[in-house]
Amino acid sequence: MAAHVFRGKGVRRPVTGALVVLLLLCTACQGGRRGPGRLGDGVLNVGVSLSLTGQFAQEARLMLDGYRLCERRVNERGGLPVAGRRVRLKLHIRDDYSEPAAAARIVGMFADRGYHLLLGPYGSQATAVAAAAAERNGQILVNALGASDSISERGYRNTFSVISPASEYASSILFALRELARPQPRRVVFLSADDDFSRSVTRAGERTARSLGMRVLPTRYFRSGATDLSAALTRARKERPDLIIGAVHFAEGVVLVRQSRELGLDGTAIALTVAAATAELPQRLNGLAEGVIGVSQWVPRPENRDAWFGTADDYAAAYRSATGREPPYHAAAASASCLALVLAVRRAGSDRAEPVRSALAALDEPSFFGRIAFDARGRNAYKHMTVTQIQRGRPVPVWPAVAAESTLTWPGAR
Repeated sequence: MAAHVFRGKGVRRPVTGALVVLLLLCTACQGGRRGPGRLGDGVLNVGVSLSLTGQFAQEARLMLDGYRLCERRVNERGGLPVAGRRVRLKLHIRDDYSEPAAAARIVGMFADRGYHLLLGPYGSQATAVAAAAAERNGQILVNALGASDSISERGYRNTFSVISPASEYASSILFALRELARPQPRRVVFLSADDDFSRSVTRAGERTARSLGMRVLPTRYFRSGATDLSAALTRARKERPDLIIGAVHFAEGVVLVRQSRELGLDGTAIALTVAAATAELPQRLNGLAEGVIGVSQWVPRPENRDAWFGTADDYAAAYRSATGREPPYHAAAASASCLALVLAVRRAGSDRAEPVRSALAALDEPSFFGRIAFDARGRNAYKHMTVTQIQRGRPVPVWPAVAAESTLTWPGAR
């Protein structure tokens, strides 16, 4: 995809009376490009800032698959019914290069073009700045994978998140192990990237571990995007933890698992907050990832369905047909955020920001992703996490019991 060129605002020039009249006439003819949306053209324009290159390209490209699947599904079914007519969904996707500042600029560019509706970027830092910009501009942002709790704690009216917050990632793993692991872990250490999402995961995980009676060893922080974690792992090995929890993204997770095996930590359980729920991790590590525990925002559940995608299994089949791969939660969350926006626009009968915001606030709908309904902070009030483990080369759900497809394999279990 070609990079977008950001244009400056240019030099201000005096505006004559005749030109004012001409501009007003043009605005009336075109439906107000900077005011109301352009549904009169039969198109619902939605802006997306996404990390197609840079540090988070791996995760963001999975989201891209999910966004495109939603776009195709809506348009293959004749478009979205809005106020008695059908409109085509068009996602305008721009590369933010995994740079939060670029995401903010892209949101501003969409505002200049009159796009009131946005789907979220990948990651908490990019989502945080996109949410702040959208709030200033009066745009609506449906957040797919910016999980940091701080995003929903800033009092924004215009940001709605379909996923569980970062505070539930490590905590869900710890609750699962408390229930399933025998012997139970007594000593846990967190290895955490130094970014907003990972810090949120770690702080909440430390609180949960202590509340469950575990000893929390000193947390090791490292630079986000680090390619060598051997020093942190060596220090952790000396403290003999039963469990290492990596608050990491995909690339850091690959490094953590590979180097832990190289350093002889085979008897220590390893859990990751992002990477272990994807098929790509065991593929990348050629067997080294066996037994790694993960956490997922979504796994297919037969009771989850909606009018656009059908059941969760139908969604998974559509994703496999489009990509040749099993659907990761990154893609499902992206499709779900797109679906939430589509449902809100249909309910609002408009693509203007305030009616869509009101429709999102009132939304309570079933979906292939699970029930979608937002609380006063814009969080999906009915969303919970699933704990997985890589077994025989693929991630399988092991907790909670209602979603489990296998039993947990635990080091030292008799």
